[in-house]
Amino acid sequence: METPGKTTRTPQESTLFRVVRFFSRLQLHYLLPRLRHPDRVVRLFVFIEGSLALGVISAAAYFTQFPLLFPPLGPSAFILFRMPMSASAAPRTVLLSHLLGLFSGFGALGAGYLFFSPGAVNGTGTVTTSSIIILSLAMGLSSLAMIWMECNHPPATATALIVAMGNITSLSQVAGFIVAVVLLISLAFLFNRILGGLPYSYWRHDPEISAHYGTLAGITNRRQGYWQQLTEKMFQSKLH
Repeated sequence: METPGKTTRTPQESTLFRVVRFFSRLQLHYLLPRLRHPDRVVRLFVFIEGSLALGVISAAAYFTQFPLLFPPLGPSAFILFRMPMSASAAPRTVLLSHLLGLFSGFGALGAGYLFFSPGAVNGTGTVTTSSIIILSLAMGLSSLAMIWMECNHPPATATALIVAMGNITSLSQVAGFIVAVVLLISLAFLFNRILGGLPYSYWRHDPEISAHYGTLAGITNRRQGYWQQLTEKMFQSKLH
């Protein structure tokens, strides 16, 4: 029963609702369909979120003194924030591909120890017959494993190579690399799904959802030049 002279506020008139509505209109899923130049927002998004993600991982490595910084994290971060709706950015793809990269690199090193002397396997910075075979084998194994497991994430081949080059040798480095990959995926989930409002995958990629997101799903804009347009028109005219 309403008190005379006192009006009742609807939920839509509350301060909390207005704050949530304000921030929701800053999310990518709201902005992109309404902007004339959405690419500019995407570029800003990639710059800010990519920088923040690597900044968080670097700070974590500094304060914990734990090995968390590895070169493959850079290209992985680019894919996670530039093409978050693509198959190569799904959490399953990123985590599994880097694990396969680790196994492939150590597998190639193990094969090197079987067929070459330990001195020939340990990296000295120079290219030798053994290093050529080991690096080639690591690259081939990681590529084959990713295709076989349907988790194509190109930066994982760099993981296999740095292992085969002898840059990851201790158990703490292996653990640190896995923790860093999980942390990067968690940050991608935070930035893409929670803050960005995008339906970023919980685990496995959904092609039906990503089909609606264009360049955010790795689907390039079809911008044809003059000669490409002319060639297509000539081809179509012959068909008719």
